[in-house]
Amino acid sequence: MGTKAKDLEDVMYTLGKHTENLEITQREINKHLEHLDEKMKKTIRGVETIRFNPFPDHGSNQSFAISFINDEGDGVIMSSLYARDRMSIFAKPIKDGKSDYELSDEEKEVLKKTK
Repeated sequence: MGTKAKDLEDVMYTLGKHTENLEITQREINKHLEHLDEKMKKTIRGVETIRFNPFPDHGSNQSFAISFINDEGDGVIMSSLYARDRMSIFAKPIKDGKSDYELSDEEKEVLKKTK
């Protein structure tokens, strides 16, 4: 038993509509992926930590430097200097992989490791 031409036309029309809908959906998905790619560049994905002893004559590696950097080279470096009687914490903004503030050797090292 064969198929009538009208039925075949209906099948082709339906397939054409499905193809159009798939193309529309694909464009929407591509637009959404581009948006996500842009957002991902700004998210913190590079995180590195080093521990060190700023006072070699006493104590241990209780001080640290930690970097939080995104794909665009922006973020922050936080460091802590630990001594028996106090602890100091510093935060230095990073823009394009550089800081307007002078970085310690440990902060430079952790920034280099993040890249």
